[in-house]
Amino acid sequence: MKAKQILIIANGNSILNHKLGEKIDQFETVGRINNFSSAGFEDYVGTKTDIWFNGANQGLKRRNDLDGKRIIVFVPAGILQRKGDAIHKRIEKRLGVGINRYELIPYADMQRYEKISGVTRPTTGLNAILWGLENFQELIIHGYDFFIASQTHYNEASWKRWLIEKGLLKKGGKHQLEDEKAFVEAQIASGRIIKFTEFIK
Repeated sequence: MKAKQILIIANGNSILNHKLGEKIDQFETVGRINNFSSAGFEDYVGTKTDIWFNGANQGLKRRNDLDGKRIIVFVPAGILQRKGDAIHKRIEKRLGVGINRYELIPYADMQRYEKISGVTRPTTGLNAILWGLENFQELIIHGYDFFIASQTHYNEASWKRWLIEKGLLKKGGKHQLEDEKAFVEAQIASGRIIKFTEFIK
């Protein structure tokens, strides 16, 4: 049976348009993505985290705030197919935790997520949505910008923002971001996903 409700917080700059941290922290289940941070942004993003979604990607920062948190790892289907069980060594090294501390979403599910969304190699954010749709009765999202209005994240340092805005540092280049946006917008239109700003009205 599906759990009741999850709020997934992405890392888009739009999150700084709304001071919703207090409301976010009232949710029973809050999921966050990759290199999220709350320190200094509590008014906007809150502090509660129940699930950490990540892609065990090269730029992933290790965390020391994972006690009691569920860790869900999405590795692209093509990489899982090539690496097999050897992928666990890389995941453990990048996350800094043992195999018993995280859940690696299996190849069959990752392949299915690509078919459902029509997107090859979805971002961690889209994979989190697809997983949320299958595991919760109600999915609410916040901070999903798809790197379209801006390629920066809300919590990136000013020097990194400058590099990204000048085109010297590329983000999201391996992904079909317009297709991801179209898929998510279709799910919102059908009522399968609710935007947090609409949910709290």
